[in-house]
This record gives sequence, C-alpha cells and structure tokens, in this order.
Amino acid sequence: MRRGLARGALTWLQQRLGAFHTDERGNIALMFALCGPAVILLSVGAIDLAHVQSSRVRLQDVADTAALAGANELGLAINEKAAIERADAFVRGHVAEWDGAPEIQSDVTVFSRDGQRVIQVVLKGHNPSFFANMLPPGGWNYEAQARAVAVGLTPLCVLVSGDAGSKLLNIKDTGRISAPKCLVHSNRDILVEGGSLEAYQVQAVTSARGIISPDPGTGARPIDDPFKTLSLKEQSPCPLVDIAVPDVLTGTFHLAPGVHCGQFKMAGDSVLVLDPGEHWFLEGKLEMKGNSRLEGNDVVLFFDKKSNFDFKDHSTVNLDGRKRGAWAGMVMVAARGNTQDFGISSDHVESLLGVIYVPDAQLIVEGGKADIARDSAWTVIVARSLQLKGAPSLIINANYASTDVPVPTGVGPRDGGSQLVQ
Repeated sequence: MRRGLARGALTWLQQRLGAFHTDERGNIALMFALCGPAVILLSVGAIDLAHVQSSRVRLQDVADTAALAGANELGLAINEKAAIERADAFVRGHVAEWDGAPEIQSDVTVFSRDGQRVIQVVLKGHNPSFFANMLPPGGWNYEAQARAVAVGLTPLCVLVSGDAGSKLLNIKDTGRISAPKCLVHSNRDILVEGGSLEAYQVQAVTSARGIISPDPGTGARPIDDPFKTLSLKEQSPCPLVDIAVPDVLTGTFHLAPGVHCGQFKMAGDSVLVLDPGEHWFLEGKLEMKGNSRLEGNDVVLFFDKKSNFDFKDHSTVNLDGRKRGAWAGMVMVAARGNTQDFGISSDHVESLLGVIYVPDAQLIVEGGKADIARDSAWTVIVARSLQLKGAPSLIINANYASTDVPVPTGVGPRDGGSQLVQ
C-alpha cells in the first residue's frame, strides 16, 4: 500500500516538473528579475561616464585658456608671480561660471626651458560616482594639463596694403631694402628682380620671389590697413584765385602750418623750412630738385587727391614726424583716393622719421646708390604698392625708443601673443 502511494506521488511530481519545464509564462518575469539590475546599472554608468567625459573636455579647455592667459602676462611681467596669479584667476573665473562643476585642484608653475619661460597649468578634477562612490571606488578622478609660452610679434615697418587688383612690392635692377629689425609684409606678391630684400621677417599673402633674406613666408594672412579709421579730410578748400607759390631759387623760405595751395617747386640752393604743425598741400606738388633742402621738425605733410611729392637730384630732405595730437607719429600722408605716384629719387633723403602713409598710391624709390632714410631713428611705410628702381638703398630703421616721435598704434612694436607648447 505504502509502496503504491509512493510510486503515485513520484509520478505526479514528474508530471508537474515536466509541465513547469514546458510552461513559458514565467520566463519573461524571471529573465527581467535576473537581467534588469544589470541593464539599469549599465545605463546609469553610461550616463555617468558621458558626464565625466564632458567635464574632462571642458577642464582641458580651461587649462589651455588659463595657460595662454598666463603666458601673455609672462611676456610682460618682470617676475613670475603676476603670470601665475593671472592663470589662477582665469581658472577661478571659469569654474565660477560652470554649472555642476567638479571639484578642482589647480597647480600653476613657471619653469625655464631652452632659455624661455614656460607656464604650466595642471588641473585635477573629481566627480562622485553612483552607489556612494563604489563604481569606480572613490569616484571619478581625471587631470588636464597645458603649457604655454609668450610669443612676441615682430614690429611691422613695411606694409604693401594693395589687394589682388593692385600692384605689389617690386624691387628692380640693383635696388635694395634693408629692414634688419622688423617685418616687411605684402598683401599680395613680393617680386625682387635683380636687387635684394633683407629684413628680420618677410612674408606675402600670395608669392615671394627673388633674393630675399631670410626665406620669406607665403600664404600669410592679409594685414588690414592700420589707419583705415584715421580722418583724412582737409581743413579747408583752396580759394578760387590762383595763389601758387613761384619757384624759390635762392634763400630760405619758412612755411607756417596750415593749408598750402598750388605748386611748391624748390630748386637751386633754396631751403624750405616747415614750421612745427600740420601742413596741408592742396591742388599742387611739392617738388625738391637741384641742391635744394627740405627741413621740418614735429611736422606732418598732408597731400589731397590732386597733390603729391617728388624729391629729385641732389636735394636734401630731413623730416621728423608729429610728436603729439591726432597725427602723432605720421610724417607724410596722402588722402584716400589719391592714386598718383609719389617719388623719391634724390640721393640725399637723410631722414624720414615717422609713418609714410599713401593708402591708394604708389611710392617709387629710384636713383643711385644712396642710402635713403639712413639717419631716421625709425621709418614705417604703408602704401598700396612700393617699387624700387635703379640702385637705391632704402634703409628702414626700427630704433623706436631713441626718439620722442611716438609710433602710432598698429605699426612698429606690436603686442605679443602666446601659444601652447608640448
């Protein structure tokens, strides 16, 4: 009896287990119970990891920009403290604007490498992880590092500002430009045909050919006209009556600042002295020839659309630019829209201290082997095009600190920059 009951119970249990094995109604619930926590864990982890990666990228951006900011200060500072404080302040400012910022530890140092000071910014970030910092244990830790150095900009002393539709910087025959301490730049081409160009740095937007030292850079970015906002409107028009000044062949002629109308042609041994101030030459030409002399200290010569200058023969020219006011640093200026040729062919142009600004005109330097502008502490040329013919030697000095004629903003010494390094 008992044996029969046991056999029946065993048969019933086998049937129930078989039915359970073939019944799929509970499989989905069981699978979810087993796999659901893992899926949720992976999803939360992916979100957490994406947030950490985003924070890591932003932390690197903060380190880069802080290093660049510190390097700018490093280029100006005598000691390193100001640069470090600048970088630290930059980090604090960015973190203050960062919603949900991680915990950040900042370390800014300055060290010397190959004779150059390098600023280093190291930022360590920390984000808590889910499940009470269990995955990963202790939370997320990451680091961003950046190094930067100060980069000085070469002083700009020659700018050929014409675009693709205008002429270029052209040196023919045996002409020579010497600018050993500054930058010669053309917004189009540089073509040296027979002569030479020597400068601290030479660059062109399109091409540069000929004897150029050092090797020129091409593909440079154009440099905008640094004086495009300068007002070039003349003070007053010329009267209707003809008051042209006749040629002065002998003696000394003093010219007070103001508006000068008509032709000023100096010849023989005559001397034209420009008193300090602004001289506006309208509807005529300033011509120096023979053994004449042109002198002026603290002056700027302005030429309207119908005027130009021409220095010829053995005439002597000594001009120092304005020392104050809106025209400070300028020595000769042509109105916009003046497309005439401005000529220098004299072998005694000794000093042109200041900026020669002829934005829509061509400056032509030609003649013998004379050193033009040799005695100038500094000279800057901004012209639509510049050409040398014959055998002249154009000397572009850059001794900016040796005179009380200031250098206008945009040329000469320029603010430095900074760059990231490895």
